[in-house]
Amino acid sequence: MIRSFSARAFALVLSLVSLHAVAPGRATAQPAGSPSFLSLEETESLARRVDYEGMPEEEAARIGPEGAARLVEMLADPEEQPHHARILLALGIWGGEGALEAMRDWASLFLNGGEGSELDRNRFRAWQVLPFALGKLAHSDPRAVAELAACFDADPPAWSFRRFKGARLQALERRAAVAALADTRLPEAERVLDAVARRAGDPALADHVRALRSAAEGVPDGGAR
Repeated sequence: MIRSFSARAFALVLSLVSLHAVAPGRATAQPAGSPSFLSLEETESLARRVDYEGMPEEEAARIGPEGAARLVEMLADPEEQPHHARILLALGIWGGEGALEAMRDWASLFLNGGEGSELDRNRFRAWQVLPFALGKLAHSDPRAVAELAACFDADPPAWSFRRFKGARLQALERRAAVAALADTRLPEAERVLDAVARRAGDPALADHVRALRSAAEGVPDGGAR
């Protein structure tokens, strides 16, 4: 998954995801009768507030070009780190052009601190959300599925968070990627999960795939299918 890209100037992403350049996966001009785009202030509020039942997707889907550009700015701003997890998820739900690039550059700027570096709670939480943001993005950008698939062959993260490091982080990342792929219900995601389930080297992960599929189909884990 995205975490090993070379650091690029965030100005490049901002130029791609600026008010004049953003082309959302959904049509920029909303159909007659549909809810209007969120204002800039509403978009910032969505990114910063606490929703105990999770981010409301119907609201996030109303993010417009100006709001998306502002979210990318916030994602590059260290002062906004307490909100980076929500911003990643909001960009994934928005699904417009430049969202994946913004996620890649966030990983380069905030995760690649060097071998043995220690993440703070805000960055670790955003890293945990990243697979699910990619899962949302997969509905409008097929490259997100490939990003999730890549984590199954990636080395463990070089950083740590408290007692989480090495193989333990790798296991967390892979399980989250499985859950994010399963949640998409996309055929291309199902093909990735098929390959994961056949992996001989990680039976626990294969069991996780089967358990999620059984739950989605309403079949008790281990039951007949």
